[in-house]
Amino acid sequence: MARPVRRAERREDILAAAIAFIERHDPATLRLTDIAAELGVTANAVRYYFKDVEALVLELALRSDVRFNEDRRATAATIADPRERLVRVIEAGLPQGREDAEWRAIWRAFLAAGFELDQRLEVAGIFHRQVDLYAELLEDGAVAGVFTLAAPAHDVATTIMAMEDYLGYRIVARDPAVDRSSALRLMHSYAELAVGTPLPTPG
Repeated sequence: MARPVRRAERREDILAAAIAFIERHDPATLRLTDIAAELGVTANAVRYYFKDVEALVLELALRSDVRFNEDRRATAATIADPRERLVRVIEAGLPQGREDAEWRAIWRAFLAAGFELDQRLEVAGIFHRQVDLYAELLEDGAVAGVFTLAAPAHDVATTIMAMEDYLGYRIVARDPAVDRSSALRLMHSYAELAVGTPLPTPG
């Protein structure tokens, strides 16, 4: 039996291969044999970690919990100023650019998961955990006397997340009218209105 570290590495290899495949092909055509071919292994070697394509696509969607929840919480914990903290978390939520393959793959995995979120609570929860992150940052800033919120923290957090998701989608969908800098500008402007204080300029 493979050791835990090796198993984790192999799972990451499979997910990276899936991201590479989805970047070149329609995710609806994804098969475990495609991932096996990307890695030069048998389909059963992939099936050992993911029983079917649905399980693999779900794992890609849940991968966003690491990048957009866990990693951002870790970043926020290193920043004392609530204003700086909010801006850096917003920055980290958007794609790095139109060719952000991981962001594109995660978004496609969400779409592949379907539109019945009441039946896919594990997928629905991804959005709400990030809303909770923003709400905590906003509440902390308000308690510290730095933010004067224009609406309840949860409402502001939900709006920021909706902007992040949709503007992020427009970026990776290569909308000529939306890029990372314009998305940051829009989110920064809304956030300033919502918290009632100037915020540091986004990078």
